[in-house]
Amino acid sequence: MTDRTKKLVATVGIVVLTVLVAIPAIAGQDQKTSWGDPDLRGRWDFRSSTPFQRPERFKDKEFLTAEEVAEYESERAQTREDRIAGVNRDEYTESQNDVDGGYNAFFIDSGVKMSGTMRTSLIVDPPDGQLPAFTDSGIQRARARYATWGQAPATPADRPTAVRCITGFNSGPPITPGAYNNMMEVFQTEDYVAIYTEMVNDHRIIPLDNSEHLPEDMRLWKGDSRGRWDGDTLVVVTKNFNEHTAHQMTSKDMVLTEKFSRTEGGLLYEYTVDDPSSHVAPWSTALEMVATEDLVYEYACHEGNLAMMLMLRGARLQEEAGGGQGTDAQEDQWLASWYRDAAAAVREDK
Repeated sequence: MTDRTKKLVATVGIVVLTVLVAIPAIAGQDQKTSWGDPDLRGRWDFRSSTPFQRPERFKDKEFLTAEEVAEYESERAQTREDRIAGVNRDEYTESQNDVDGGYNAFFIDSGVKMSGTMRTSLIVDPPDGQLPAFTDSGIQRARARYATWGQAPATPADRPTAVRCITGFNSGPPITPGAYNNMMEVFQTEDYVAIYTEMVNDHRIIPLDNSEHLPEDMRLWKGDSRGRWDGDTLVVVTKNFNEHTAHQMTSKDMVLTEKFSRTEGGLLYEYTVDDPSSHVAPWSTALEMVATEDLVYEYACHEGNLAMMLMLRGARLQEEAGGGQGTDAQEDQWLASWYRDAAAAVREDK
């Protein structure tokens, strides 16, 4: 990190901490703030091994018993240990997965514990724990995105926004468990709530003054958030996303409603996605975050990151070799393996 960057980070930190009320040493030690609102302040860990959609093995089960949770978590822990030991690495040999799966277990921090809700999926509505079907326009938009991401990039704009370090793949909104950096910090005053995520060190400052949303022609990367208290629950509505919004292939028309409420075990985070141009029905998730004393560290996504330069250079070398954009030889070659199942689901023949 350069001296200039260090000074900038320090300055921003001082400003944020000056404006917002300092957090307790342990998140939520006091259930109410000094001004009477529910106390959401602190650092929260949202790692979870709970599947996003309900797997086939739990098809008819919405909740697990404590014994079933322990068994599932033991399986996840064993999978992690196998990865550390290099078990079953043959599946990665001489394939794209060898690059995509190049992180060893030290860097993967998705957790082995299920959410305290004991549900079999993060999706709670629809009741079957599955994403609603895509609309026709949603399918077309998804196909176009995957087609672009699957070909050699002509410019940085041909890469997903997370690859370009513009957005984090789990930082939200909405906030979703991911491979690593599953941490956020909450600050509060009477008039604002600030949410600071470790991934890409992203932040939102959410007014609680019942103000109107920005005009529809003002579109933002993280949308425009407005919060209010509904009893002991903080409700945050976010709209006015820009055209690059792609959470589960949603569109700029997505209206996101998040709910934050204290539980005995931590912080219950719920969100509902309403985007009629993408899915045939709204859908909702629930996740219990856990209080932590761990610090939120800097995530310097771009500093010293040569990936974008190397990708563009590689694309130009492919073109010189006669395998440029649009050629059959390069179809999907640039699409990361974790996108492939989703891409296949929205192709013409699916």
